[in-house]
Amino acid sequence: MSFHAAPSAAMPAQAHAELNAEVRRLGLLAPHPVPDDQAIPAPKPARTRSGLVAWRLKRVLSFMEEHYWEPVTLAEMARVAGLSRMHFAAQFRISTGAKPHEYLLRLRVERAQKLMMESDEPLAQVAFSVGFQTQAHFTTVFRRFAATTPHRWRSEQMARTPHGGAAAPRALGSAHQA
Repeated sequence: MSFHAAPSAAMPAQAHAELNAEVRRLGLLAPHPVPDDQAIPAPKPARTRSGLVAWRLKRVLSFMEEHYWEPVTLAEMARVAGLSRMHFAAQFRISTGAKPHEYLLRLRVERAQKLMMESDEPLAQVAFSVGFQTQAHFTTVFRRFAATTPHRWRSEQMARTPHGGAAAPRALGSAHQA
C-alpha cells in the first residue's frame, strides 16, 4: 500500500509535495528491500598505483647495472625482484616510467655514449660490448633515444672537445628518468 498519490484537481501540486515530504519525515514510507541478486554493488575505491618498493627497485636496478651487456630477460629481472613477470613489469613501469626492456636499452645506449667518448673503438665493437647483437640494432635503438646515429653523435662530440679530450657528453638523460 502506498501513500503516494498523484496530484489531482482536488489536491494542488504544492500540497501533494508537502504531504509526501511529511510522510518521509515521519518514516511512514519504508524503502522496499532489494533482493541481493538485484542489488547494485558499491563502487570499489580507486587503487593507488605505488610501484615497486624501494628495496626491490634498488635490487633490480643494481642487477641491470651489473649485467647490462648480457642478454637479460624479463623473467630474470622479476626473479631478482621476487615477483611474477607480469606484476614486476607493471610495477617497474609505475616506478620508473619505462618498461623494463626500454630501461635496459636506454642504459646500454648511455654506456655506449660513454665508451664512444673514452675510446676510438669501432662502433660495431662498442655495440657488442654494451649488449647489442648487431650494429644495425644498436644504430636503430641509439637513434630512437639520441635522435641521431652513433657515428654522427660521436663526430659531434669530438668536434665539441678540443684535441679529442674527453668532455661531458651531451647525454640523453639518465636511465633513471626514462
